[in-house]
Amino acid sequence: MKGTIGNAGKMADLDTLVGRFFGHIELETCRDTHVSRPRVRPTDSFSPDIRVEFPRALREMFPIGTRFMATVKVCQNHMDGRSHGPPYLRAYDVAVIAASVSDQGLMAKVRKGSISGLAYDYVWTTKD
Repeated sequence: MKGTIGNAGKMADLDTLVGRFFGHIELETCRDTHVSRPRVRPTDSFSPDIRVEFPRALREMFPIGTRFMATVKVCQNHMDGRSHGPPYLRAYDVAVIAASVSDQGLMAKVRKGSISGLAYDYVWTTKD
């Protein structure tokens, strides 16, 4: 089942896939309109609305739009023995797709004075 989940790309269908791993899934960093920190989304095999648990250091190290190849696991939080919130993906064995890294781009930088360290500003960087 390399990089595809058939018709399970809909959020409702993910409930049946909790606990399963999928290899060779392409992910990309992106901006979220609701929060300042950079997010990661699937590009083809899953719906782009699905949240992805992804290493923070990699989100900050590369420009927005950088693509990665990873193995993902469909996960579900539980509270009091019951499902809590929608299923999400957790990325493992992450590799950068080198061709997607540009010399210039929008970089996420932790906002100065951020108490939590989770507020970001976006800075356009160029290769000098």
